[in-house]
Amino acid sequence: MSRKILAVTLVFLWLAALAGCATNGYYDPGRSAAAGALGGAATGAALGSIIGAGTGSPATGAWIGAAAGAVAGGVGGYLYAQHMNNQTQSAQMAAQTHNYTPSRGNVVEIDKVDATPGRARPGQQVDLVMSYTFLTPDNAAVAATLSRQVQMGGVTVGQPHQVQVNNYNGTYVDQVRFGLPSNAAPGTYTVISRVSSSYGNAERSTYFIVE
Repeated sequence: MSRKILAVTLVFLWLAALAGCATNGYYDPGRSAAAGALGGAATGAALGSIIGAGTGSPATGAWIGAAAGAVAGGVGGYLYAQHMNNQTQSAQMAAQTHNYTPSRGNVVEIDKVDATPGRARPGQQVDLVMSYTFLTPDNAAVAATLSRQVQMGGVTVGQPHQVQVNNYNGTYVDQVRFGLPSNAAPGTYTVISRVSSSYGNAERSTYFIVE
């Protein structure tokens, strides 16, 4: 009985650790989509065999292995990778583009969002691009949260991606790669991009199609 309790405890600790690895929104492209979907099933089967032998109960090993495979496959599903954030316009250029004067106060805007390619297949990666601008009267550093939420049929797929920035006046481009699993459902996926800060908030959407 003690061996069974120990084996089950170890599995759930493993599952918790695996899920925890997916909370920060950063992943190596090689570990995304297809690798996660296939690896989840293989890992679950292997783990089930080990637990079954350790507990003396093949049935116990089978259900634990199935659960482990499901979690592993889910974590390896819709994942984000290769985040980049670069300034594209100086404070002066951004002010000219937006006809900005200090009397307007704080300006936090999303200028453009894009998802490339616009049509993708399961297992591919889609670049989610957001161009945004900060303008303040005293050129203060704006601490903001940039986020992406991908939805399909009104339901969020994968974990929303978030990153913290601390930028001065100017225009910036933020890009992150969104990996589709090999079993991604076909349809239209909506990408909601947000900038949240104490200086203001902005939101803009785009979409891509999985064929």
